[in-house]
Amino acid sequence: MNEYVGTQMRGWDAATFRTASGDPTMRSTVVALTVLEHVPEWQRLRRRIDRLTLFVPALRLRPLYGALGLSAPRLAVDPDFDLDVHVRRYRLPEGGGWRDLLDDARRMSLTDFDHNRPLWEAALVEGLPGGQAAFLLKLHHSIADGQATVMMGLTLFEFSAETSADEAEPPPVPQAEDVGIRDVTYANLADNLRRGTDLAFSTVRGALDFAKGTVTETTRTWGRAWNTVASIGRFASVPDGPMSPLMTGRGTTYRFAAFELPFAGLRNAAKENGFSVNDGFMAAVAAGLDAYHRRHGVVVEELRVNVPISLRGDAGDRTGQASNAVSIARFPLPIAGLTTVEHMQEAHDLVAHWKAEPAIRLADPLAEVSWLVPVPMLAQAAQASDVTTSNVPGPPMPMYLAGARMVAAYPLVATIGSAVNITMVTYDGNAYIGLSADDRAVSDLDDLVEDLRGGFEDVTGAPVGPMDRYAAGDTTPGADEPAEH
Repeated sequence: MNEYVGTQMRGWDAATFRTASGDPTMRSTVVALTVLEHVPEWQRLRRRIDRLTLFVPALRLRPLYGALGLSAPRLAVDPDFDLDVHVRRYRLPEGGGWRDLLDDARRMSLTDFDHNRPLWEAALVEGLPGGQAAFLLKLHHSIADGQATVMMGLTLFEFSAETSADEAEPPPVPQAEDVGIRDVTYANLADNLRRGTDLAFSTVRGALDFAKGTVTETTRTWGRAWNTVASIGRFASVPDGPMSPLMTGRGTTYRFAAFELPFAGLRNAAKENGFSVNDGFMAAVAAGLDAYHRRHGVVVEELRVNVPISLRGDAGDRTGQASNAVSIARFPLPIAGLTTVEHMQEAHDLVAHWKAEPAIRLADPLAEVSWLVPVPMLAQAAQASDVTTSNVPGPPMPMYLAGARMVAAYPLVATIGSAVNITMVTYDGNAYIGLSADDRAVSDLDDLVEDLRGGFEDVTGAPVGPMDRYAAGDTTPGADEPAEH
């Protein structure tokens, strides 16, 4: 077999690629927006990115497609990899501000990838207020989840303005050659045959173990089997539609917003009540969404929430430095008439319950089965969710990119079927909230952001302030920033 045909996308990665390619409402992009204290050295930045592509092989892999179209794409080293195709620099028009930056990030996110090249791109944006700059990194969700994106950042960024002499040498440039469609098709057929054989053997082995367990430990064996089957049913169930009577529309475009708050306030508020940061984060989101619905004269008892469950560190984690290692828990989250502590308790109990579900760790096999389900049906199931929340820990100390200190880091993630996606990344003492909202589901984005800020104020007990300088239209950094921030 041709050694340059690469490896076939599997499980969750393959399902993500398929649905994003088959339905524009499921476009699956992650944009990491970092604000830099000043413009970094361009050539040094290019060298850092090139170095990153050597440490993270996915950034040099292109999709390859077989003749039959019945298998997931393969990822193989691009023989025509050209850094300049993926990286660019430009300057905002005179008088441009933070809103213009978010608008550019939105256009970047809504533009599909070239599916014959590695699935990423980056841009250095100059001309921001106060002499600052921004670096935008766009990734396809099939090659990286939120934590993998942070891991990439730890390789790309540095701990000081000067390059450390102790940095590890990158691996050599990977070898690549052109691969014909016949080679790809043969490789897919061989992989599918091998996978089918492995499935047959594992099925027989499982049946024998089940038969043995039925004889030696009947109650325990049948109880475990029933729990797994029931868990898969709960995991794969398809809701009728969104639970929100307001955020019902779904389209192919969304808008971004962002704000920040001191991380210590959120962390301490959660810890003082015996909860985790994620519990506090979800409590703030729930309170904000409750306020948003009440603003419109509607009281909603529950909203359907998607919460990524990290599988990193689990036995059998196949990920390396950068890939997806995540499953999605989807459940109704109570939002109306609760105190802050009650919000935290509900979030804590529901996430803990879903983490214990056997089906959560069957995400890849279940994703394989999704190839038998038409993409429109998968999209319809995804669009039944009201909101996706994700909390990603970032570095607690200052980081630098090609000599420029990073002063903010915003996660801007596509809605991927839900009405709203709210993601938090922590960095250097602050919590950075990135928000995407489907244009058909949310027509008054500023009101939603105001209510979400209010939710974080409820949890932390401190003002979060207006939409901060990185998302507002002002041209003076920090113009509307409150003293407490």
